[in-house]
Amino acid sequence: MLRSVRFPAATVCLLMLLLTLTCGGSLLAGDAAPRPEPPRVVQVYPSDGMQHVPVDTAIHIVFSEPMDETAAIQSVTISPAPQLVYPSSWQFLNNRAIMVIVPAKPLRYSTTYKVVVSRSARDSQGTEMQQDYSWSFTTAKSPPAPVAVPSNGGFATGDLTGWTWKHDEAGGARAASWSVVAEGERKHVLKISRPPTFEMGSCSLEQRIDAELPAFGLVFLSFDMRLDDYTLKEYTTGSTYPLKVILTYLDRDGVEHSFVRAYYFHLPSDGGVDSFAEFVELGRWTSRSYNLSTLVPRPALLKSLRFECSGWAWTTLLDDIKLVW
Repeated sequence: MLRSVRFPAATVCLLMLLLTLTCGGSLLAGDAAPRPEPPRVVQVYPSDGMQHVPVDTAIHIVFSEPMDETAAIQSVTISPAPQLVYPSSWQFLNNRAIMVIVPAKPLRYSTTYKVVVSRSARDSQGTEMQQDYSWSFTTAKSPPAPVAVPSNGGFATGDLTGWTWKHDEAGGARAASWSVVAEGERKHVLKISRPPTFEMGSCSLEQRIDAELPAFGLVFLSFDMRLDDYTLKEYTTGSTYPLKVILTYLDRDGVEHSFVRAYYFHLPSDGGVDSFAEFVELGRWTSRSYNLSTLVPRPALLKSLRFECSGWAWTTLLDDIKLVW
């Protein structure tokens, strides 16, 4: 004989809940709101594994969404630690989705830096990252010490060590020569001269440098010169200058270029002077300095430095030749 059983109301509710969950249903009219997607790092600079990074670079971290500034700053560690000054070393762009870290002093040369963004970084809604993000990069090598080239730029040893001397003239004609002399307060000055003659001649003094230059910063060529008696005859453009300097270099793509300057103290008889020629006053010391950093394309490797003299006769003095970067 069947008998009906009455269950308490609370028990009936519990049974209905269990049945609903078992069948994959829901007691609510709609589904629960989805959980916000956690923020993540989508791009960095310098990139992972990047080499030859300039030491004055800033570190960029691009997040997938706007971040909580304080939490983002506290989540970043850099090893070895650069010098950071709060708050000037920390900048946020693009509605706080991009963090820029600007060290107060340049990074170290030839150093591998590891950067870690820990999972404690959270977005502006308070959602943290799911996992740490880390990468590393290596800075550029230290450039050679300033004024390291050319060798014997001041000619203090009284010789031409490191330089190659060449001269060219017709057979039997007088040849150019060099000597290291004292000139006023200057104790060691290079003198290049050719006595008056009616045959054309030339000479050159060249030094191989083969020095790599940093991808940033300033590069200067400087020297002192004095032009004395130049010639018994007038000269024509492009061929017979008492002094010409030629710096040969390679750009970042390995293409060779030349930086050229020539000097004169009177106009030639036929036509003008070359665009690279500069006027100097006869018999007076003149200093010249050139910012090679402004050359287009910028030098990446200095190959050689050459001084040339040409004409019927000349006297050229050189001192304190320097390449500085």
